[in-house]
Amino acid sequence: MTTRTLIIISTLTVLFFSSCKSTPDLTEDEVYTIINEIIADDSLYIDRVCWKFQDLQLTDEYKKEFTQDDISFITGQSSQFKNLKVKPNKLKWYKRRSKTFEFTTVDTVCDQGILHHISFPLISADRQKVIIEFQEDCNCMLGGQGGKDLYEKQNGHWVRTKGFDHWISENKKWKDEKQLLVTAHLQ
Repeated sequence: MTTRTLIIISTLTVLFFSSCKSTPDLTEDEVYTIINEIIADDSLYIDRVCWKFQDLQLTDEYKKEFTQDDISFITGQSSQFKNLKVKPNKLKWYKRRSKTFEFTTVDTVCDQGILHHISFPLISADRQKVIIEFQEDCNCMLGGQGGKDLYEKQNGHWVRTKGFDHWISENKKWKDEKQLLVTAHLQ
């Protein structure tokens, strides 16, 4: 065998094995598609969202829901998408009155009115499991609510199968003032 033939065979072998990556990288379009499908399948009312994806750490509790390959894949997502921001005209929610999908408004200030915060999702390598956090913040005296959920794709739809760290809050100052009014009224 000639040197030239060996070089060609070696080059083709390297190209073949380097192109046979078992799991393709996650794309930005896939991220938005998965989030939109979850919003639609779970009938979430996400009409206004803060521009920055929240950071969701891969805890030991969450790791139990994924395979070792998934965990490696998710770790790669953290660095690949560390600067991703919520872009206008990418997220949609279902408006029941008009029975249409509407684009979610992206708020760049995030400190007035009712809005949502979304974490960057932890997505399995096969794109069949996702842990994501949705928070609703009213920036008012009512407080907010939120939590992290595991969604699994079943029969082509995302189904919430497990919840983590759900919370509901109300504004303590408003609650204390309300209690004082009730107490004063009873006296």
